[in-house]
Amino acid sequence: MSQAAFPVPDAESLSDPTPEKIKAAALKLFSSRGIDGVSVRDIVTEAGLRNGASLHYYFGSKDGLLRALVTDGARHSDGARARALAALEAGGGPKRVLDILRLLIDVETGLYGGGTGAGFGHMRFVVAMQINHRRLFTEALREVENPAYLRCLSHIRRLLPEIAEPVLNQRLILMYMMLCTALGSREAALSEPEPRRGLWGMEGILDNLARGMTAFLSAPSEEETGI
Repeated sequence: MSQAAFPVPDAESLSDPTPEKIKAAALKLFSSRGIDGVSVRDIVTEAGLRNGASLHYYFGSKDGLLRALVTDGARHSDGARARALAALEAGGGPKRVLDILRLLIDVETGLYGGGTGAGFGHMRFVVAMQINHRRLFTEALREVENPAYLRCLSHIRRLLPEIAEPVLNQRLILMYMMLCTALGSREAALSEPEPRRGLWGMEGILDNLARGMTAFLSAPSEEETGI
């Protein structure tokens, strides 16, 4: 993804809360009911708006709204990664691949900074976009910079010099896909009443996820083991 400056909201957009209401309503519905199962009317109603044309006025179409949600989420995540990574680097890290995996997970689960919430609430949406609207998702991401994520990947490569570059590149892509899926599952579980949380209510589960992904990235390749 190319690096570009974050857009600066103009005075009019700051004084009009309607676009944010629409995005918040859409993200809630898309995360809980899927993307294709939610209509424009559903979103407008959830946002508490009387004008049925509001979504089209601000976003042009449902696809335009999807693009806005993808880019907003990507910017939000990478901004949080940048702050977390700066703190880690200021302390002389990261010194282990596990440090990076914990950072990536903590940022998306709202744990960075000491929070205890379920996170940004968009991982189920990201998974749904990857599966059912992959082209739109990929095109939208091209519009967003992600320097902090790229720095995280650079640290992983530095810390795993023994893994052949083509092998590690494949694993990094798979890591992203698996983390999205796992954290999307967590969001769904945390939206349920306490007795239904199961796996994601267990103590140490996020640390276990980070360690599992670290082991996946660090495992010897076929060329090294002969297996």
